[in-house]
Amino acid sequence: MKFFTFLLSLNFMIFSVSCGDSTHTSRETKLPPPPEGKLYFGAFPDFGGSEETVTAKRIRDFETIASKRILWACFSNNWWHGIHYPKTKIHTIADTGTIPYVRLMPRSDEIQGHSEQTYTLQKIIDGAFDKDLKQWAKDAKSDGIPILADFALEMNGDWFPWSGIFNGGATTDGYGDPSYPDGPERYRDAYRHIIDLFRAEGVTHVTWMFHYNYATLPYEAWNKPRYYYPGDDYIDWVGFSLYGAQTLDEPWGELGFSSTLKDYADDFAAIKTDKPIALLEFGVVDNHPDGNKSAWLDDAFETILSNRYVKFQAINPWQERWQNEDESWTDLRLNSSPEVEATFRKWMKDERFISKVKR
Repeated sequence: MKFFTFLLSLNFMIFSVSCGDSTHTSRETKLPPPPEGKLYFGAFPDFGGSEETVTAKRIRDFETIASKRILWACFSNNWWHGIHYPKTKIHTIADTGTIPYVRLMPRSDEIQGHSEQTYTLQKIIDGAFDKDLKQWAKDAKSDGIPILADFALEMNGDWFPWSGIFNGGATTDGYGDPSYPDGPERYRDAYRHIIDLFRAEGVTHVTWMFHYNYATLPYEAWNKPRYYYPGDDYIDWVGFSLYGAQTLDEPWGELGFSSTLKDYADDFAAIKTDKPIALLEFGVVDNHPDGNKSAWLDDAFETILSNRYVKFQAINPWQERWQNEDESWTDLRLNSSPEVEATFRKWMKDERFISKVKR
């Protein structure tokens, strides 16, 4: 057994069952919920603007900021490179003893706010990419490294090409069930199709995540996350992104993390799932003229740990800084200032945030 696989086996659950004089050990390769009262601590540890500059140093640098190990590190598997199992990136993460979290991104460019021409949801459903997806699954199975994965995140927004608005929207007569909105239905069925392909190849070590955006845009009934959900038979964890202001000219408003979560908690409850829940992206810009980042983070972590409105079982803060078209900077990093870093470290000292899978 390679060393990185051994390290990951320490992160995933190991069961030992004694039978007479022998002990049989089996490894559960789906990520189980944490113990009651605990939350897994994963992160996007600044893998760059395209979210795929994966290095061990970036993981370690983030862990230094947090003064804590992370359970997983997430990155994007952008399909503009083609549909390929990202073996090198997965090994880089696994070699640090961290679980790779792969975000399958069916897009041919980074431009937002337009429909996709190549990797459309309908083409995925119709099997146009089955050969490549089956090979992805076979390569993952051969590699044997337990991973987390999600497909086409934040689908209830209006920015990614797989968003419902670009794939049929509220219409009901262009695809499938005539009583179901076509955009969400296509997304749901495309995700189911991919998971079915992996199951057919005997892949059992992928934990499938459903990742939507806290705010539905456009805010219309047909676009609510419950319509996109593939179902408990397909999904292992459910989660969402929740951000404060992301640019200096975006209104800070009076709503902090807690109030925002309260306003959108009903959308989560409508999914009606018993799956464990993760906060899969969160953060806020620094140096905003109308708000204080440290205060926003204090509100966020206090709300998360209090189980107010939603009972989270994992968190995944977003560590990134980028320049906008107007040459301003968005700094979501948790070390964007000494004050912010001190606030983050203060909360990471809480023993309820854990970096290993425990029974």
